[in-house]
Amino acid sequence: MKIAQAAAIFLASISSSLADGEVVTIHGSGTTNPSKCFWHIMSLFEEQSLITTRLTYRAVGSSTGGLEFLGLDNSITDPITGNVVVESHVPHNDFGAGDIPIKKDSYHALNKAVQEQNGKVYSEENTGSDNLHMVHLPFAMSSVSFFHSIPGIPDGSEGIKLDACDLARIFNGKVQQWSDAEIVDKQSKDVQDVLKNLDGAIYVSRRVEGSSSTKSITQFLNAKCPNEWSEDLVDSKLDDWHVSTHACQGSAGMTACLKNNPGAIGYLDSGHGWSKELAEVNVKNQDGTYLTSRYAHENGGISDAASNGEVPDRADLDWSDVNFLNKAGKNTWPIVVMSYVYVRKDVNRFMQNVDERGLMKLFLEALYDEEYFGNCKKLGFSAPPKDVVDIAKEGIESVNWAFLDNENMWSFEYAHTTRKIDGMGKYVISGKRKSLAGVNIDDLAGAEAKLKGDVAYLVDVEAKLKSDIEYLTNAFDDMMQGVDGEFSFSFKEAAEDRDRTEAALVLAALSFTMWSCVIVGFVVKKFVFGK
Repeated sequence: MKIAQAAAIFLASISSSLADGEVVTIHGSGTTNPSKCFWHIMSLFEEQSLITTRLTYRAVGSSTGGLEFLGLDNSITDPITGNVVVESHVPHNDFGAGDIPIKKDSYHALNKAVQEQNGKVYSEENTGSDNLHMVHLPFAMSSVSFFHSIPGIPDGSEGIKLDACDLARIFNGKVQQWSDAEIVDKQSKDVQDVLKNLDGAIYVSRRVEGSSSTKSITQFLNAKCPNEWSEDLVDSKLDDWHVSTHACQGSAGMTACLKNNPGAIGYLDSGHGWSKELAEVNVKNQDGTYLTSRYAHENGGISDAASNGEVPDRADLDWSDVNFLNKAGKNTWPIVVMSYVYVRKDVNRFMQNVDERGLMKLFLEALYDEEYFGNCKKLGFSAPPKDVVDIAKEGIESVNWAFLDNENMWSFEYAHTTRKIDGMGKYVISGKRKSLAGVNIDDLAGAEAKLKGDVAYLVDVEAKLKSDIEYLTNAFDDMMQGVDGEFSFSFKEAAEDRDRTEAALVLAALSFTMWSCVIVGFVVKKFVFGK
């Protein structure tokens, strides 16, 4: 009865909202890297809004997101790389996103097209705000890392260590065996012993299509070892890679290449690799430190890259030359990427509904709000430094939102505060409003960590029991070999008791392990499916 009543109330609320035409939507597309962060914040907005909202994001890659944002004519094949002939610039999304800035030629082409549509002349040298018509909003920093599946090599600081030239020679086909002295001689004694005994060629994995991860690692290899990785191989096409490399489709394909081929090496955005529990290569950074991206992330070495980088002082300027590779710092990861949201400053021309414009502005502000972006840090992202965040926030304000009375009708009610009466407002995203079926990252992550700890403990108990049983077995055998016949019967009985005890202990350990699996299933079902 309670379920039926809840369903009736839910359907009634949706019907009422739909009847009033109050379905407020925004849609973005672009890079796959921060997609889980977008989806998390979007799901919170949908859950915490009083009226019906629909926020979507298509994870289709930086290039496609840029293409759909620029809204170019279909006859133009690759607008991100330049050589653009402008016929129209009507965006196909409400915002785009990428781990690379919009290319210089495309940036200027967009500004020129809008200026001409406004009956004005565009000049690349004119940095006046009324001459520029898009903003880059840097909102998250992450890393790209090299992962491997070499049997017997641990993850972390005790694992394999490679510099840029080692990696370049592996990816260009000059080094094809892990047992090559060029690789082995640089390793610790334990790693050397493993590598020397490995047979078979290195399984070199690479992406099949353009991606921000491919661009980042090829830029890194070229910058640090140009003699081995020439400039023409930066962000290169499929046919330019060495014939010995293996094509892997997308991040999921790269993960499969690594997991299914012992002795493989490849590259991924770090958060994805961590979530799949892949072993990471220790890479030499600008200060000469060998480290993993996970270590760098845990020690502030991702955001440090932006602190040592140079960025434009306005969001509407050209960001195409910005990169965060090979920045100084003991703990700084050498291959850091910034994720951007691309927004048109004349957004009011394409989003006719002021409610939708208001919702999008609040969503963009949430990208810089700890209450919303905070959980994205658990997914491997770091917030940009404060000065970069300030530039982005000014960029949001520079957009022509065209609000009535120049004020956004949408606002927040945070979970730690209460706006009496106002909090029930039609356009309030309230942290007080929750869904029982919603996934709480904190609860789920905490439960998962505890269960992993419990399972690990049970495995340790099982291992100790097996060790004790082995000890007792050996002790019984020694005793039975040294006794006279008159005692043989009692030892036989003891041995039988020992066998029964062994079986009972093993069954007990297995029972504990099975119950832990049941608990895992129960928690996942409860938190993920709300049942």
